[in-house]
Amino acid sequence: MSSSRRYGSLLVPILLLAGCKSDRPAAAPAASAAPAPAATAAPVTVTATDFKLDMPDTIPAGSVTLHLVNHGKELHQAQVARLDGGKTPADFEAAMKHEGPPPAWVKYVGGPNGIAPGQEASATTVLAPGSYVMICFIPSPDGVPHVMKGMIQPFQVTGTFDAAVGLPAADDTVRLADYTFAPSHPLTAGRHVIRVENVAQQPHELVLLQLGPGKAVADFARWATTGGMKGPPPAMPLGGVTVIEPGASGTFTADLAPGNYGLMCFVPDAKDGKPHLVHGMMKDFTVD
Repeated sequence: MSSSRRYGSLLVPILLLAGCKSDRPAAAPAASAAPAPAATAAPVTVTATDFKLDMPDTIPAGSVTLHLVNHGKELHQAQVARLDGGKTPADFEAAMKHEGPPPAWVKYVGGPNGIAPGQEASATTVLAPGSYVMICFIPSPDGVPHVMKGMIQPFQVTGTFDAAVGLPAADDTVRLADYTFAPSHPLTAGRHVIRVENVAQQPHELVLLQLGPGKAVADFARWATTGGMKGPPPAMPLGGVTVIEPGASGTFTADLAPGNYGLMCFVPDAKDGKPHLVHGMMKDFTVD
C-alpha cells in the first residue's frame, strides 16, 4: 500500500485505508477563543487536469483563497500540505513510497475539496512562509490515487506573515469533532461562506455533497468505497475543505439550492485505520 493513501481524502476505498494509523500525539480540542482578526485573502487559481495541478510557483504568506477549476475528466481536489523542518518536496515524495503513518513534518492545512469535471470551488486557508506541496489524493476508478499519477505540485510561500491575522469573515460555522459535524445553525438556500473548525483530536476534512433524488450520504459512501465508483454517482461533490490538523480552521464558499445534501469525512482513523465515515462521520441535511 502506498503511503499516499494515508490521508486519501475524498473517495479513497476503505480497503486501501485499512491499517493506516497516525503516530502524531493526540491534541487537545481547540479552545473556544475568539477568532483572530479577519483578513482580505489573496486569490490564487489552481487548474486541475488529468493528471496535473497548475498554479503559481510562489504565493504570498497570509490568508489565501485557492480557487480550484476542474478541467479534467475525473474528480479532483487541491489538498495543501506544509513541509516543516527544512523538508523538501523530494522528501515528501520519498516518504509516500513507504507504508506507515505520515511523517510528523507533514502538516495538512486544507484547500478546496473534490469537485466534478467542469466545476469550480474555492476554499481559504492561512499559510505561513515555507515549503509546500499541493496534492490530489482522489483515486481514479482503477484505484490509483491521482498523486501517484503525477498530481503533485510544489510551491513556496513567501513574504511578511502576521500570525495574528485570521481567515475572512464567514456566515456559518461547522465544527469537526470525533466523529460528527456540528453546524452552528441549519444551512439555508443561497451563497454561503462557511468556516470549518477542527475541534477534534484527529485530522478531519469536510466533503460537501448534493444528493441525487432519493439518495443518502451512505449511498455515496458505498459508491466511492466498496462500490468501486461504478455507475452514476448518487451525489455531486461540491467541494468543502480538505484535511486540516486539530485546532486548525479554513473556510469555503457554497451556493446551495433547495434540496438534500450531505457531509462526510474519508480521513482514516488514528486507532483502526478505517475512514471516519465508518465511525459515523456522515451527515444528511436538507436545505429549504
